[in-house]
Amino acid sequence: MKTIILATAVLALTAGASMAQGMARPDANGDGKVTLAEFKISRVAMMMRADANKDGKLAKAEMEAAAARRAEGGGKGGKGGGRMFGMLDANKDGFLVASEIEKMVERRFSRIDVNGDGSLTAAEMQAARKGPMGGQGGGGL
Repeated sequence: MKTIILATAVLALTAGASMAQGMARPDANGDGKVTLAEFKISRVAMMMRADANKDGKLAKAEMEAAAARRAEGGGKGGKGGGRMFGMLDANKDGFLVASEIEKMVERRFSRIDVNGDGSLTAAEMQAARKGPMGGQGGGGL
């Protein structure tokens, strides 16, 4: 349960900045639903925007800085980044790479896809925005 909430918070860390900068929505082809591939591309890109030195890896300090910027802008941010980072850093090398982020995104997609059809509808996305695990205890996409 803690992992789910923390993973949701990780995705939220960069969401506000990405949307403010005009980042495309997850439905890349505009068909009204979001596939796992579209969801992974958009969410990994969103998180990697925090990669300040553009080395293709997200360091704990970069993640914490993104959380601080988000908090300063009136969004959700805060001190949970360190603990969250440790949970997502599967190989414990001190960095998050796209493949580690993708695993978390895949789990999130599965929780949001309540009808299990392999794509997210507008209703499923809206339910996910309302609370954790699709309105059941943690917010954000």
